[in-house]
Amino acid sequence: MNLARTVGRQLTRLVAGNVLGRVLDLGLYLLLARALGVEAFGRYTFALSFTLLFNALADLGISTVFTREVARHPARARELLRPCLAMKLALAALTIPAVTLAARFGPAGRESLTLVLPIVAGMLLNSTAMLFDGLLRAAGRAGRSGLNVMLQSIAALITGGTLLGLGFGPPAGAYAYLAGGMLRLLSAAWWSRDQWRAHGEGAPGAPPALVDPRALLREAAPLALSAIFIALYFRIDAVILRSLQGERAVGLYAGIYRMFETFGLLAITFRSVLFPVMSRAADDPARSLGVLCRKSLRIHLLFTIGVAVFFTCEAPAIVRAVLGSAYAAAAPSLAILIWALPGSYMADTMLFLLAAQRRQSLTTWAVGATAVFNVVLNLALVPRLSFLGSSAATVASEWLSFALLFAMFRRAAPVTGMAAVVLRPGLAGAALALGLVAIAPWTRGGPGLIGAAAVAALAYPALLWLCGAIGREDLALVRSLAPGRPRWASGNPAP
Repeated sequence: MNLARTVGRQLTRLVAGNVLGRVLDLGLYLLLARALGVEAFGRYTFALSFTLLFNALADLGISTVFTREVARHPARARELLRPCLAMKLALAALTIPAVTLAARFGPAGRESLTLVLPIVAGMLLNSTAMLFDGLLRAAGRAGRSGLNVMLQSIAALITGGTLLGLGFGPPAGAYAYLAGGMLRLLSAAWWSRDQWRAHGEGAPGAPPALVDPRALLREAAPLALSAIFIALYFRIDAVILRSLQGERAVGLYAGIYRMFETFGLLAITFRSVLFPVMSRAADDPARSLGVLCRKSLRIHLLFTIGVAVFFTCEAPAIVRAVLGSAYAAAAPSLAILIWALPGSYMADTMLFLLAAQRRQSLTTWAVGATAVFNVVLNLALVPRLSFLGSSAATVASEWLSFALLFAMFRRAAPVTGMAAVVLRPGLAGAALALGLVAIAPWTRGGPGLIGAAAVAALAYPALLWLCGAIGREDLALVRSLAPGRPRWASGNPAP
């Protein structure tokens, strides 16, 4: 319970910042979708997805290795940060010409360069900010990391809204992304300055080889390959849609994909707080990681099944309310795509549990197989089903990725009690679906969506309780997360 309370308090503060940031991102996203129209919004989204295919090249897994090692050896933060920053600079020198050449001779040709160049600059700034965010999270200061995300979103919204008002069109979104990346890097470096300025002595048992850039690259290489494969099966669908179905299909799919992606970012929030804990727990007996795995997957399913059921039942109303009637044709695709959420959350946790064990080479095989599967399935389904096929391919890929990673993790760390973890939220979700279908005649239309959301928000926790998916321990943990002075408020990190 003490560990859960510590993680929960960090997570609460980080989620608060991230949720506020995502609300602001949603505001910018709605401005872009409605002001640009389906085709122009598709042009911007294609440029964003195309550029983020190269995100792995800008990082090569270095941020994850850095966060893992600084969580274990905080006294060596400055020593470990120096080679990581040098590698980021070298990678930026490779990434910019690579993206520029690929965009120039890619599906959209020269016209995409005005969008791609500011996006790649923002991507590189975000990649560097991840190092300083890693320092904050490893030290139990996740709330400051959440504040960085919120400031990034504020800068992006102000910049994007201003440029849209000045008639910039799709470049408004690209320069908003750049402005957000700039402010996030500055704020993350500022909040963590006490950690990277300190001249700590090397901790006993710390891996001195990681201060060598070559050793750092060898350690990060499996994670880099995994990140490349993940970017491929997260972003390639927009490229395939643009090539086979045109910008309108990309715009419709981008509208609903952004909703899925917004929820998906909460998984990254959860994992970013838990990863330092995973890294320290990996030195304990395997059973401790197995328990951590089961509890993490349980939390993911409790949340994502309820969200997926609600979005499936209310997809047409959600699309009309959020995106407008111009995107109504994408509603069936949203009802399918949202079921990638449970698989995405669980696969992300499994990937970083393996990384915490320094078994990251296994993740490369799993996500590599998933990437190949995703590309083949998209090529098979998109010509016939357009963006509906992309949604189905994403769902199948996320669940395949989780299954492969989970099977690999269980070889070294047994995970018991998974049947109850899956069955009980599943029963509560099925009951919620029946209830939403039953009240559908009374909840159609814009105001009805609010009523359906209120019913779901009240009914789903009650159904989870009745099914035994949550109990007294969960309520006690929630009460323990009430606002109060955390133990690291004075500057000392939590254990």
